[in-house]
Amino acid sequence: MKDLERFLAKVERVESGCHEWQSTIHRDGYGKFWFNGKQVQAHRVSYILQVGEIGERLHVLHRCDNRKCVNPAHLYLGTPKQNTQDKIDRCGWHGNMRFPFDVVERARELYKTGMTQQKIADELGIHQTQVSRYINGKQRLHK
Repeated sequence: MKDLERFLAKVERVESGCHEWQSTIHRDGYGKFWFNGKQVQAHRVSYILQVGEIGERLHVLHRCDNRKCVNPAHLYLGTPKQNTQDKIDRCGWHGNMRFPFDVVERARELYKTGMTQQKIADELGIHQTQVSRYINGKQRLHK
């Protein structure tokens, strides 16, 4: 099976317009795909297979803020500096990728309902360890 066919077999189109990755998800929330002999972030593979090569030192950024999305129309190339600025502009992230206050509050609310830390992490697109830090008050917040 060709790479593109194998890749698309692991994608589901959702109402938002995103093409969500349905296979392996890394703890960072991004899909993973075995490509050219190694595991690569699925959104990067999508860009390569459906748009073209990724220049040296460039990142593949999301217009939709959905880490599972591999829709080439939602992806664009940017420098590391542009990637960081995009995260700040869209999500209010600062320094060491700390999450904005509303994300932390949502994690705490969900935890109070009895949801597991892993399920919260999956829902919010963050790592379980990060959820634990916020629930236990071990990391600073940004308001």
